[in-house]
Amino acid sequence: MKKLLGFLILVLFLVSYTSAEPLRIVSLGPYVTENLHLLGVDDQIIGLTIHDREEIKKGKEIIGTLLEPNIEKIVSLEPDIVIGSKEGNRAEHIEKLKKLGIKTLTLDQLYTFEDICKNFITLGKTLNCQDKAEKIIEDLKKRLKNIEKLTGKQKQKKKVFFILGFKPLFTTGKNTYINEAIQDAGGMNIFGNINKKWFSVSIEDVIRKNPDVIIFLTMEEEQTLLWERLKDAEAVKNKKIFSIEPTVIGSPTPLSFVETVENLYKMFYLNSY
Repeated sequence: MKKLLGFLILVLFLVSYTSAEPLRIVSLGPYVTENLHLLGVDDQIIGLTIHDREEIKKGKEIIGTLLEPNIEKIVSLEPDIVIGSKEGNRAEHIEKLKKLGIKTLTLDQLYTFEDICKNFITLGKTLNCQDKAEKIIEDLKKRLKNIEKLTGKQKQKKKVFFILGFKPLFTTGKNTYINEAIQDAGGMNIFGNINKKWFSVSIEDVIRKNPDVIIFLTMEEEQTLLWERLKDAEAVKNKKIFSIEPTVIGSPTPLSFVETVENLYKMFYLNSY
């Protein structure tokens, strides 16, 4: 009798779990959307911003921009949850949605790979797919271990200048996931001793530090004048200048972080990407 009762309870649990209605989600920015995509819940997104990738926007309602979401539009969509981030959304918009009775989730700011993973797990818990989120991260951390083995064989770290913008010349400092990705790939951020996330630098600073590799985002046009002024830097002399897709930096997921580390390693040591 006890076995039968236990079996019936299990059946009822499985039926209630599998018959749960999918959530109607509004994403307040590409960072959120990319992580939802990795979780495989694209079909639950009913609204997102104009900044999201075109292939993900198909069939979805546009709810405005990252900094100026259309609150009335969001309410009219009757979402089950609106998901934003401290990394890109204004707190006042989240608070306004809360006051209107809309359930919200705000993901934390990002400084490290672990922060990226914690936010991903939070999404998984909220959307009833925690096991999937944890499995994805487990597999990705194994890939990071493989890169760690390769970088351990390198006798000297490559000095890296990472360009986030050209006008002004913008880069990244110590407490960022970009700096961590550079280190995980066996490189050394030439401005990694600066205790800031993002900041401007002078060309003279870059020349003095003489990077072996230069990385820049494809959202900026290549500045030939800059390469001319840096012509004596090892990176320019050896043609070790690479572009990187901006989405993986501006909207990181656990997967895009690991892929970035893998690609950076190729740039640093295999002369390919």
